[in-house]
Formats: sequence, structure tokens, C-alpha cells
Amino acid sequence: MINTLIVDDESHCINRLLHLIDRKPGIFNIVATCKSVDDALKVADNNSLDLVFLDIEIKDKTGFDFLRQVEHTNFKTIFTTAFDNYAIKAFKFSAFDYLMKPIDFDEFNETIVRLKEEIQSKGHDGHVQQLFENIEHEQPKLLTIPTVEGFETVLVADIVHLEANGNYTYIHTKDKKQIANRPIKFYENLLDGKQFFKCHKSHLINMEMIKTFYKGKQAYVIMTNGNQVPLAVRRKNRFLGRFN
Repeated sequence: MINTLIVDDESHCINRLLHLIDRKPGIFNIVATCKSVDDALKVADNNSLDLVFLDIEIKDKTGFDFLRQVEHTNFKTIFTTAFDNYAIKAFKFSAFDYLMKPIDFDEFNETIVRLKEEIQSKGHDGHVQQLFENIEHEQPKLLTIPTVEGFETVLVADIVHLEANGNYTYIHTKDKKQIANRPIKFYENLLDGKQFFKCHKSHLINMEMIKTFYKGKQAYVIMTNGNQVPLAVRRKNRFLGRFN
């Protein structure tokens, strides 16, 4: 049987997966279901896993946090996500698959048929490492921002900085501000770390859009759109190191 871990912070999503799994008896051994990254890490470090159904946003952390911190990555990863957009292409390079929420039985079944054929293969560790490498090199060119009426788009190259507002994020461009119903952590994981720098817990700046830097105890930068963004003391040296 396939030793399986489910990681999702929403009970109804876990229950949906369990329901689908029950319809395919004799395949899965559910080792645990976890609603936090920390709990999932404990399970993964103390059990031999073949498969992890992994949500992307898990409370204040992400599925990537789990993959970065887990000690052993000798398992397949299937992302379960509600975000059908620019990130999916990167995930598919090395994640075994992704399933869109609400998960459809036919799509689930197709994934499991392929999984059964490959689960005995060795060397899964490389899949997780390759996943991170692909995400780093596969920055989207366009962000899709859902709205009440539909959605708006913004070119990544036009983003000056991003500002956290609880579970929402303000995306500042040269001439306007858009609000996205995703936390800033989502964009921190998505956008290229070479171009975007988290200068403060609530701010992610485009390094190509910095106009002026002001040093001092309360350092800050002025962006090309005129906005002033604080630079946290503990991030200052790392920020300056980008210019060496």
C-alpha cells in the first residue's frame, strides 16, 4: 500500500480527499492528516512516506516550507490547490501532479492510475530539489488578480513593490495600486528571489525599481513610484549585499 500523508488546513478539503481515497480501497495507507506544517514535519520525520497530498497555503506557511524543512524527501508530491494560475506550470515540472480544488474524482483517478505505475521508482529526492530549481527559474510574466467582476492582470516587470494587508496584498505599480486576495507569503514564494527582496515583514520590493536608499536607524527606500518602503534592521545587511 502507498503510505500517504495529507497536509491541508481546511477540514472539508481533507475530508474530500479521504472520501476519494475510500473509493479506491486497498491502495492507500493514510499515515496521518495534518493541518499545519509543523505537525506534518513531525509525521514525515518519524514515518516512511510514499506520497504527500500537499496544500499550497497552510495557515501562515506554505507547502514549500514543508518541503524545504522535511528531513527525508523520498516521496512523491501531489499539490492540492485552489490557485489555477501562473504557478501551476512551475509546480508541474517536478511535482508528480496537482489537483485543483474542489477535487474531481475523474482527475483524481487519472492521477492515481499514473501514480501506481511510478510509485515503485527510486530517487524521489531529486524531484523535490528540481521542483525548487524550476520554480526559481520559472517566474511568471503575468499575475492574475481576481476581482468581483472577473480578474485583472499586471505584468511582473511593472510591479514596484508589494505590501501585506492581513490575508490580502496590495500590488503597487508605477501608476496604480491593486489588491489581491492572497497573502504576501504567496507572492514571496512565487516571485524570483533575485529580482524581489523582502525588505520588511510586510513589504516585498522589486530591486530594479529602487530609486533612493536612506541609511540610518530607521532605514528606508524610495521606489520609482515615489512610495517610501521601510527596511527592517535585520534585513539591512542582506539588502546592501545585493549591491556588492
